[in-house]
Amino acid sequence: MKLLLSILSIFICTQISFSQTASEALRYSLNRSAGTARALACNNAIGALGGDFTAIAINPAGIGLFRKSDVYVSIGPVFQNIESQLATEKNGIYSKTKESFQFHGAGIVFTGEPIASKWSNVNFAINFIKTADFNENSYFKGKSIGSISDRFLELALDPNQTGLIGLEPNQLDNFEAGLAYETGVIYDPGTDPNHTTYTTDLRLYPGYLLPKEQITKITGGLYDFSLGLGGNFNEKIAVGANLNIPFGEFNRESTYNEYEAKKDEVLPFINLEFKETLKTKVSGINARLGLIYKPVHFLRLGIAWQTPSYLWLTDQFNTQLSNTYYNNRRDTSLTAYSPDGEFTYRLTTPSHTVLSVAGVSKMGFISLDIDFMNPQNAHYNLTADSDNAGDYEFQEELNKDIEKQFKSIIQYRLGAEFVIQKFRIRGGYEILEQAYANTDKFDSAYSYGFGYRADRWYLDLAYKNAKIEQSYAPYLTGNSDFDGNGTIDAPTPLVNQKNIQQRIQITLGFKL
Repeated sequence: MKLLLSILSIFICTQISFSQTASEALRYSLNRSAGTARALACNNAIGALGGDFTAIAINPAGIGLFRKSDVYVSIGPVFQNIESQLATEKNGIYSKTKESFQFHGAGIVFTGEPIASKWSNVNFAINFIKTADFNENSYFKGKSIGSISDRFLELALDPNQTGLIGLEPNQLDNFEAGLAYETGVIYDPGTDPNHTTYTTDLRLYPGYLLPKEQITKITGGLYDFSLGLGGNFNEKIAVGANLNIPFGEFNRESTYNEYEAKKDEVLPFINLEFKETLKTKVSGINARLGLIYKPVHFLRLGIAWQTPSYLWLTDQFNTQLSNTYYNNRRDTSLTAYSPDGEFTYRLTTPSHTVLSVAGVSKMGFISLDIDFMNPQNAHYNLTADSDNAGDYEFQEELNKDIEKQFKSIIQYRLGAEFVIQKFRIRGGYEILEQAYANTDKFDSAYSYGFGYRADRWYLDLAYKNAKIEQSYAPYLTGNSDFDGNGTIDAPTPLVNQKNIQQRIQITLGFKL
């Protein structure tokens, strides 16, 4: 109990309560380029092929396989539906949709043919490509035991004391527990003249199935700006390297509500509302090395390795808490606002390796990509711009949590293209192992599309359908046993989600 409260206290006192989590580290680790419709139609299983802007973002050796200078742009709509259910019995499933029109990539390759050399081509590439899409809306509604006021109560307790002895009001944080005290969500009933103690109105009703709901809106994405160099040696070996500058943002707005199931059922509590706003700006750097080998004309073998990504992140955040309760024969409503918070920190995401094999003929190709990654190697640095001892302690807890929550994963992508004169018909399928250590689940997706190849230009169209099953906690608690009777009084709720994303992508390119 003391350990959990100490961690939560560090979490708040360092004013970084909204972004630095194991889940955030995973969000910035599991990214893969999907800049061209050709690649999307094959589910990005084109690492050994080269000659495509997504292919060179996966394996930069493919830069050397361009025969002519090339320029492209890729755009298209994305349709998303998220079904959410509070993970207890008899709660309904609620759907929320989102549509957006997105830019997916643009770039140019300049080709060169060295004179009197066994190098068939030495080419230079500039590529601007989307690697992650964070846009989503979600909503849930249901009943479960526990309240967000339990979290506020945990944060108000003194980690050096026992029971419900708490910090002094002027020691409470400005973003959660402090707001809860200002609005009466937590309060001192005055039962202990020697200490400040805290409780909540809902502590009077243990085991009560409290209605709760939340709407969340997330926007943003990640992009890579890359400079690459690649060559094709004697039509046998292609090598290449990219220097990548990832950048982007993640924005989240959420409104969480709790309220009585029936009027006057849990007085004096009536309802509360907690709003959070987070804006995270991301920038960084990484590099990628690649090789493609042709042992025979129809077979291509590829290997690519990406260094860890070194990311610089800045969080800007604020909160708002409103509470309505019955007091002196009338309803009383109070609202408190946090200051605007900001915190700068660093995150290192893991390296990853891609092995590829493709069979190529005049009739088309079939290709397989296998990705290897260990999300346990993600690592936070919260003290690069801070000398706060609490930041260091929280950093160590976060990095231990990453090692505990995740496992190494393997991802499989299979794609094919069939040639009919100047037309192309494509399809692909992927199986992605989930990174959480406590699950053996896989996410899957299928895709298809077609293209047209003229002498000096090309046009590609692709469709992809992906289904992801995931869970999240609307708020986190330390699962405290406040009264010491051996049962959890502050459970963490869990919301199960099914995310179905449909993407249509169009790519237009020109051979120069």
